[in-house]
Amino acid sequence: MKKILIVLILLCCSIGIWAQQSVVSLDLINTGKDTLTLTYDPLFLGAKAQKGFFVAASGISDAFQFGIAEEGIVDVSFRGKTFHIYLERGNQIKIKIDGKNWTKALQMEGSLSAENMFLQQFNEKFADSFNTAKVFEQMKDIPIDSWEMALFDAKKAQSDFYKKTPNLEKFSPKFKQYIENQIRWNYWNYLLAYPIVKGNTNTALTKVMALPNTLITDLDTKKLQDEALLSDSYRSFLSYYVTYFNSKAHDYEKYKDQSKSMTDKHNFAREHLPLLSYQYYLAYLLYNNCDKVLPSVARSTFAALSVSSTADAWSKIIKEKCGAVLGSKDVEISKVLEAKDGSFRAVNLKGDSISLSSLKGKILYIDFWATWCKPCIEEFPYSKKLMQAIPNKFKKDIEFLYISVDETEGLWKRGVEKHGLQDGLNLFSQGGWFSDAAKRFKLQAIPRYLIINKKGEILYENAKRPSDPRTLGELIQLLEEK
Repeated sequence: MKKILIVLILLCCSIGIWAQQSVVSLDLINTGKDTLTLTYDPLFLGAKAQKGFFVAASGISDAFQFGIAEEGIVDVSFRGKTFHIYLERGNQIKIKIDGKNWTKALQMEGSLSAENMFLQQFNEKFADSFNTAKVFEQMKDIPIDSWEMALFDAKKAQSDFYKKTPNLEKFSPKFKQYIENQIRWNYWNYLLAYPIVKGNTNTALTKVMALPNTLITDLDTKKLQDEALLSDSYRSFLSYYVTYFNSKAHDYEKYKDQSKSMTDKHNFAREHLPLLSYQYYLAYLLYNNCDKVLPSVARSTFAALSVSSTADAWSKIIKEKCGAVLGSKDVEISKVLEAKDGSFRAVNLKGDSISLSSLKGKILYIDFWATWCKPCIEEFPYSKKLMQAIPNKFKKDIEFLYISVDETEGLWKRGVEKHGLQDGLNLFSQGGWFSDAAKRFKLQAIPRYLIINKKGEILYENAKRPSDPRTLGELIQLLEEK
């Protein structure tokens, strides 16, 4: 049997504890020649993640080493599916993959193998409850009381499944804490997300919706603990927790000034989050928003992050991502912040990188979609009719864009072919809900439609759907403008 060793060493993690190597071994059969990826992201920002790539082939055994300080999650991605491996310092685990039916025939041996088999069962059973895109789609047309009941039922089902697991008492205490954090914070994450997502979707609203006090009285802030940072539910919750309760402290007024928003959120987080959660949140805030605020505000937030040595790894990433902003003067960047040009890059079907700014001079009607989004697909026949209804004299002045936020390029391309979208300009923004498109246009739910004018300015961030009979008239009116 051929043996390959790929070593990915991380000397220390974000909390400054020296790592000890953990080993993930893979035995592969019937795998063909597909690419398998292992990813370890100890800083939780999607930057500087440790990755291993190789072309799978039957009869190959590969071992990967990861520097785990206390505990960590390694993602294994193969044939469009991803599963999570939970590791603690010094663990060794062997994973056997049979390519014929690999998600069903997965086997594990070694350290925490029972815990990881449970993790796969839990994640498969409750996949929809932790899928942000699907949850937001369900949230769209449901009142808050019904939404809370649905979240409560989902939490109870997860908790019951977990507590009835055979030999639960033998599971690692840290692993049990991880699962309990996933369950607890998933509920609070999507409850606090409700008013924020609703407010972002409806730009006509000037205030964030206030949740009934009866729904949030049970939120125990004493359970906000740095040990929960491994849980992606907890990390997402931190963002909505700060956003909602900071909004409450300011009479629920929506922010028009992103610099003021960052300053207020920073101050709220400092007062209400434990140290490492606070540092992670500042890193998250800067990583995703430093280019939207004045340099003086970015520098102030960065100074608070970098004051402690426990945040060195986060500080380094922020310097790399936000260096230009941190080194600028407010007057140099204020005009850039005021511009709403909708500029970003994505890949077309030929693999070429396309910038929206390269389409300046045309009206752009943009459709954000994904292959799993049923309401998106239901709009496609109307999109095609809309394109056909544009008068011939205007067709050279308008571009219909389909921008996919699917997880993989393969899913996107198959979706384009299946639904016959070749008449429009098809673009793919890698990364799903963490893609450039999702971040640039603040996507919280799809389908989402957007109109950019000939000057490259965003006119309608939440444009009418193709099925709306008023859409054609609005587009023609814009095309007639000189």
